[in-house]
Amino acid sequence: MALFHYRAYNAAGETISGFLEADSVSTLEARLRAAGNWLLDAEASSRAVTDTAEKNRRARARRHEVITFFLQMSLLLRAGVTLPHALARLREDLAGSRFEPVVAELCRKVEVGQPLHEAMALFPKIFAPQVTAMIRAGEVSGNLPEVFQGLSDYYEWLDNLNAEVRQSTIYPATVIIVATAFVLLLFTFVVPRFAGLLTEMDLEVPALTRGVMAISHALLEHWPVLIGGGIGVPLAIRFGRRVPRFAIAWDRFMMSIPVFGPLLSMFAITRFAQNLGMLYRSGITLPRALEITRDLVGNRAVEAAVAEVHANVLIGTPMSRTMAEHDVFPKTLVTMIATGETSGSLDTALASVAAYYNTLIPRRIKTLFAVFNPAIMIVLIAVVGVVALSVILPILELWNMR
Repeated sequence: MALFHYRAYNAAGETISGFLEADSVSTLEARLRAAGNWLLDAEASSRAVTDTAEKNRRARARRHEVITFFLQMSLLLRAGVTLPHALARLREDLAGSRFEPVVAELCRKVEVGQPLHEAMALFPKIFAPQVTAMIRAGEVSGNLPEVFQGLSDYYEWLDNLNAEVRQSTIYPATVIIVATAFVLLLFTFVVPRFAGLLTEMDLEVPALTRGVMAISHALLEHWPVLIGGGIGVPLAIRFGRRVPRFAIAWDRFMMSIPVFGPLLSMFAITRFAQNLGMLYRSGITLPRALEITRDLVGNRAVEAAVAEVHANVLIGTPMSRTMAEHDVFPKTLVTMIATGETSGSLDTALASVAAYYNTLIPRRIKTLFAVFNPAIMIVLIAVVGVVALSVILPILELWNMR
């Protein structure tokens, strides 16, 4: 298939141009004619098109720009505006913005007869695979406005969830950083100087003070090893996650951690229900929807379970039956899925699950950090108290000697 740069007349008599892939000039002309355009000339332009394609693949956009695009497309299409005119209208509204070239390219592709989902697939860093799959299903079924609305709602939910997590973690993260810096200052600056003073005075040092001094000595003597471990362990885990077995075992371990584990599990299950429901409602078959959702849950243990569910659905096994065999899926979720399969309202069941977890997760986050923040302060006070006591005890010993 060759890459052509073309010029053509549209139905309004205006000259349009762009790049399009086709087997030959005659095929290119047929595609343009099907879209109501008449070819003027065309030439193979591999270098220019390759550069353009590479630029499109690297293009990025802010999430709020994508959300606004989905919402505006839904409103325009619901109002009866045709797809090419809706894209042209948005291109004008976005003139001068970073997102304008993306919409302009979509508009050019659609005007010459290329399906919208194929045009959007040229921007993989902006439009994820589930987006193009849903747009394709919407184009086939004719419910493109509803698909755009669903995408807008989903990405807005995702944006709000991320904002909730960021807002909840700012304070504890700040406290942890400050507390760690303060404790390191105590053990690497204050305690060593006090230890030197005790050595000069040749006093009998209490056990608590000896323990604190030992910790201080270890930090000063072995700080390269500690820093190397602090950097090396996370890197080892990151590279280890490229091995499927390790990644699955690690994510299972993370989900088993008290307090934090259930919250991580909720995030994965919410993404599973939200994405699967959104894809299924848009008209995508259940096996294909499961295949796409598998790569979107963000947890390798859940991903492996979804892969097995997908394989069994392909051979006719009900989804809920396979899900019941995996402990990563809560019993409530399995029960609701089974009810949806029996009643023929699987999309409604998935929407209910997503709505349930959408309400539960913010509450759990607030509850978690309501307990976590005081716990950090208690630990900090305890550490400072131990260090202070280790300093006071030798002073009391010296006082008693006098």
